Amino acid sequence: MLNVRIKDSHGDQTCFQLDSTTKLSEIFNSYAQKLVADVTSLAFTFDGVPIDDAATPFSLELEDQDQIDCRLIVEPSSPPAKRQKITAAPFAASLPCRTLLSSFRWVNNVPELIWVYKIFNPFLDLKALSTLRRCNTFFEEYWQHVLKLNIIRVPEGCPTMNHAMDLAFIFSLRKECTKENPVKIVVGEGEHVMVAEGSPDGFMRTFDNFMHVSCDNITVVGKGKGKTTILGGFYVDGKQNVNIEQLGVTNPDGHGLFCQGRDYSENNVDVMECSFKKCKYNGMYVESATVTATQCEFMENGSFGVMVQCAKTKIRLNDCTIHHNGNTGLVAYNRAVVDLHGTKTDIHSNEGNGIWAEDRGQVNIHLPSQHNTSHDNVGEDRRQTEGGSIANINADGTFTHVVFEDDGLTDTDAETTDDDGDY
Repeated sequence: MLNVRIKDSHGDQTCFQLDSTTKLSEIFNSYAQKLVADVTSLAFTFDGVPIDDAATPFSLELEDQDQIDCRLIVEPSSPPAKRQKITAAPFAASLPCRTLLSSFRWVNNVPELIWVYKIFNPFLDLKALSTLRRCNTFFEEYWQHVLKLNIIRVPEGCPTMNHAMDLAFIFSLRKECTKENPVKIVVGEGEHVMVAEGSPDGFMRTFDNFMHVSCDNITVVGKGKGKTTILGGFYVDGKQNVNIEQLGVTNPDGHGLFCQGRDYSENNVDVMECSFKKCKYNGMYVESATVTATQCEFMENGSFGVMVQCAKTKIRLNDCTIHHNGNTGLVAYNRAVVDLHGTKTDIHSNEGNGIWAEDRGQVNIHLPSQHNTSHDNVGEDRRQTEGGSIANINADGTFTHVVFEDDGLTDTDAETTDDDGDY
């Protein structure tokens, strides 16, 4: 591994660690994101020679602690046509001369690089910028530049998650905000408290401490489930293309993630590499929604690890672990369908049952019947009541119901032996 330094025109340095075959364009993109800048507005050179996007440390013969220089491109890529009026925004990729900010000459002589990276980013949060943009075209142009980036940083750009979610709604009104180009809230390391919100119809209580996901096409990403912790829960109500990634969630007053499709609308939520831990009720509660969770952990919650219900509910859990919850690990109720995938799937050590299919709920385990999917739970590892179904799906599409060794009954036959439980 090599340590490569990027130095800007003011002497500030940022160090990146990479191997000799990694494309340098990867660290250039990371550097631009850190500056909240468009990478096309930056020029990178080594020993005065421009660096190609396909270049690697090996191809440039870089050594450990070598320096790459970075400068802001301040001239347009081509001169304007004769008599053409230049109207480009000062924070476009080419960064031409900007609008006058002040009648004081020294203010207007400060380079854009200083304004953006030394003044705006450290000291001007997005809420203040959204106000200032109404007062001066200079700030309006910078605001448009920020909108184009589609990134909201907590706490650098917004002090709290609630403020970030409010701004995300404003960002989402732009036509450029799509599934492929979502609004992104980047949450830094540490604990971030969410202020309690109730739903407009009173269904969600403020003391459940949920923050509403404000818009479609949004990604909330942390620095890792062991580094970024959200204190509070997410409430996703009828939103599409919601992604939650690489963070931990602890809600001492309610569920960790509550997904609900209402008024015939459906949620579409993807969760990746997150943990839902020590929530008062369930780690994840889903009703009339489609949710995919990958490499997530649901543990030590007061009630269920994962609770899903209703016929319109479809859940896919990939390589997820559900353990040490106060009641059953996974509950599929009222015709909800859950599909379990991945050999790292592990449901164990829960105070209730491991998996419980109730009232025609269905759990499909896409693993061989020999896989120890649910084990060492205080109650039953697999429990089926009132028409619920738990089955392993074989490679040929057939179902295998595990047989109880103590009485020789299949899970389906055994569903009538205990149907008075209170989930």
